Amino acid sequence: MTSAREIRLLRSFVKYLTIAVVVAVSAATLLGALAVLYPYLELINHFRLALLAASAAAVPVAFWVGARKLRLASVCLLLVNVLFGSAPLIAQASSAAQPSLRVTTFNVWINNPKPQEVVDYLRETDADIVVLQEVGDHLEQAIVPPLRDKYPHVVSCARRNCGLVMLSKTGWLDAGSSDRTRASPPIVWARFAGATKPYVVTGLHLAFPFQPDMQVDHMNWLADRAQREHDTQIIVGDFNLSPFSFKLNAFAQKANLRQHALFGASWPGNRFVPVVLIDNLLASPDVKAVKVSYGPQGYGSDHYPLTFDIALE
Repeated sequence: MTSAREIRLLRSFVKYLTIAVVVAVSAATLLGALAVLYPYLELINHFRLALLAASAAAVPVAFWVGARKLRLASVCLLLVNVLFGSAPLIAQASSAAQPSLRVTTFNVWINNPKPQEVVDYLRETDADIVVLQEVGDHLEQAIVPPLRDKYPHVVSCARRNCGLVMLSKTGWLDAGSSDRTRASPPIVWARFAGATKPYVVTGLHLAFPFQPDMQVDHMNWLADRAQREHDTQIIVGDFNLSPFSFKLNAFAQKANLRQHALFGASWPGNRFVPVVLIDNLLASPDVKAVKVSYGPQGYGSDHYPLTFDIALE
């Protein structure tokens, strides 16, 4: 039978453990908020859901141990993380019941040892448009020719400082690509006629998370490009930014785009289970979200593929 002294000792231990958790999560939350000034700190914000879960778990424990200041601190910490965690909802895409277009994005990884599995997955998924990242010469030869019967229209910059391929079942009005520079990301793009007005699908691969200043430059370049366009915009690929990053949300607001995936995970796809969503689709407000599907595995890649069923108004 547990004695009163043992219960007091347990409460004391849990109290100090909870204090440590609240202090650690508070420090991480504060540092993440400073990402606006120091882009490198954006790495913390990618794990907003983990911070939210930890702060939520601290609240009932703080009330159980009975420390008044700890209760107040844990509740305030939870509210701050709920506020930050709700930011992507501002730019969340509206929903529709029936899709009119299916788009798949997949960072296949430059050293992918299983290109045939990628081919089989893309055939099974049967998207209208596919955007692939980290495609070198070898992977392009292994993946694109076997899919020519399904995707006769291809725009590729795989053999340059770009590594992107776009596959389409239907033809486009025009298409092109541009390489990675310090100021701009690598992109492939195609302009389609659409039922009522043209739409442009842009595939991209932004700078890596450990290149935060370059990420800022790439996002600014993309926002300026989107603002100059009058057609419906669909931007899809490996953003290397989660929906909870300040940079991605600022880009969505500046370019007037909506996020179509918020709470899933796509990386790392080659270790246990993915924990961060860094692949996404952002589109003009007239593009409605129907469904987002995550690949059941990485098919030789460190990313999971994502497939978006969307509706074009």
